[in-house]
Amino acid sequence: MGHDYDLIIVGGGGGGITAAMLAHGLGKKVALIDKKRFGGECTWSGCVPSKSILHAARMMWNARHPELYGLSIHGEISVSGDHVMSSVQQTIREIYEGEKPEAFEKLGITAIENASIHFIDPHTIEVNGKTMRAGKFLIATGSSPLVPPVPGLSSVPYYTNETIFTLSTLPASLTIMGGGPIGIEMAQAMNRLGVAVTVIEMAPSILIREEAELSAMLAGILKREGVTLLTGAKVLSVENPEKPTVVYEKDGKSEKTSAAALLIAAGRKPNTEGLGFETIGLDHDRRGIAVDNYMRTSVKTIYAAGDVVGPYQFSHIANYQAIAATSNALLPIRRSVNYDAVPWCTFTDPELARSGLTEAEAREKFGSKIRIYRAEYSKLDRARTDRATEGLAKFVCHGNGKILGVHILGERAGEVMHEAHAALTLGIPLYRLDKVIHTYPTYSELTRMAARAAYIDRISSNPFVRFIKLFRSKNETGS
Repeated sequence: MGHDYDLIIVGGGGGGITAAMLAHGLGKKVALIDKKRFGGECTWSGCVPSKSILHAARMMWNARHPELYGLSIHGEISVSGDHVMSSVQQTIREIYEGEKPEAFEKLGITAIENASIHFIDPHTIEVNGKTMRAGKFLIATGSSPLVPPVPGLSSVPYYTNETIFTLSTLPASLTIMGGGPIGIEMAQAMNRLGVAVTVIEMAPSILIREEAELSAMLAGILKREGVTLLTGAKVLSVENPEKPTVVYEKDGKSEKTSAAALLIAAGRKPNTEGLGFETIGLDHDRRGIAVDNYMRTSVKTIYAAGDVVGPYQFSHIANYQAIAATSNALLPIRRSVNYDAVPWCTFTDPELARSGLTEAEAREKFGSKIRIYRAEYSKLDRARTDRATEGLAKFVCHGNGKILGVHILGERAGEVMHEAHAALTLGIPLYRLDKVIHTYPTYSELTRMAARAAYIDRISSNPFVRFIKLFRSKNETGS
């Protein structure tokens, strides 16, 4: 029996769209289908709305602190919560315009959203009661908020990142369960917009995956701004539907905190249910779909990418995996994936970016062979002109100069990180970046500062240079 398509993609988020456009560019017949609207989590409840509200919050913060820039503002500065949320929704609609089915249909890609989807066999899928056949499939169904089994939670109204951006206005107060990237970004944004925020995190610190020194610095900044951080706190139960109250244990004592609204930001789970994976024998578990290093599943005609696979749940990783999966599915090549250097950024103000190993991880792996190079924002002229001097760039290197990790807390950290991240990925030693001319005054000079220090160390440890120094020292002593 023939196939209707070369590739059918199940999931119209970032990874699925990337795969569809690549397959189309390769001249293949493609279908893109989704149980919900195209755009996925990033467009509707992740990157787009969160960055929109973060930007609004930053504008309000700057307006309330004009003295930092030698300005004065007369009159009251206030937040219109309904206008803020309306602006967020408008941004979502604008981006979705380029992701509607019509945009793909114009290119010749079959596009179906809000569909019922069920696999029948390794080459056949049922969509809205009709069968579609393909030579290969790509599953990119993403993930959903993980709601922990906390006693009483089901009887209390709460939000997740999928529903918080549908608010018509801002609550007076907010409790956030979870001190990861989603929880911390929303905590700062809401606090700066006038919402009283409390974050409850079971781990001993927020953003537990980050470089400890930098996450501690960020925690200090958030506390100074007025965010209440309850770390090392275990949630015991939730009560009071009228005003959600979280009961938690901290330092051996039971405490309570109440707010007008409750946000659950306790992680995510892969979307694997209701697609008929059991029917076709596709291996998956609570962590997602099992794939090999070429993104192929246990069913040889089916590939998978994105949050439904892991091990990282970022849009850029979904896109990276989707390119590899699509290439392997449609071309006579073998393109593997590699996670040795995965970059990410928490978009607080200041931003916190990371790629590679933390100092603790590097010391555990390489012991005393590592070297740390630091570049402080306070010593950077551009940071001084922008009044953004709070921050630190930390480069974790092997003694041979190879970059093992880069961690930056500060203005534009997510952008600044990429020069060192590229060097880490390509195996270029930090000291070699000193040969790169960095524009003055820019934040990229943070990397130049660290690279210069690494270059000086490299030269100083050169046996010939050490000999010359020793020779001169003896001559000077003799004279």
